Amino acid sequence: SSAGGSAAFLITTPYSLCVCPEGQNITLTCRISGPLLDRHDLLYKTWYFSSNGDQSCSERKHIRNVTEKELHHEPGRHHELRGNGTQKSPLGGQANHHGVEFVSDHHGAFHIVVMNLTLQDSGNYCCYVVEARREHGKTQTLHVAHSFVELQIRQGEPSPRPAPALPSSLADITAAALATGACIVGILCLPLILLLIYKQRQAVSNRRTY
Repeated sequence: SSAGGSAAFLITTPYSLCVCPEGQNITLTCRISGPLLDRHDLLYKTWYFSSNGDQSCSERKHIRNVTEKELHHEPGRHHELRGNGTQKSPLGGQANHHGVEFVSDHHGAFHIVVMNLTLQDSGNYCCYVVEARREHGKTQTLHVAHSFVELQIRQGEPSPRPAPALPSSLADITAAALATGACIVGILCLPLILLLIYKQRQAVSNRRTY
């Protein structure tokens, strides 16, 4: 909920369902739209995973059990961005652990990259954004928004095995054998052809004589 009843930002995803084959990489994206309560507020961005169809990932299960510390590459802290999108930490905000990478483009969008997908990666991926404010050394939550995208992994079908190719030497031998066989058949048929021509001429000669 937001404080003061003012308009709050929303979280949206470009797609509600993604289908991807095994072994591929996929980038899931969430976008922040709408006004922030205060441009000096802090934004905490994170992702969770649910394999049981929970659209809010209420169990707060991490993707491939990669903790937020590992995912955001900031020990003991969340990845913090100011409301205007500038990065507070000098670190790059990217870390690759167990094939999972968090990426923020600082233009109202942030992404999670999941690499070398397996069937166990099928499920809902929930992106959360928490807007908070620090006052007197305490952090006060102002607004929480989330969205999700369903990822389905297709099991790869084994491709048919190609027919074995003949070695070049064997192919040459086969072609030579066929050519030799054709020549032998032609030579054997030549006397028969000559005999037929001779008999035909003899028959014509006999008709003229008759």
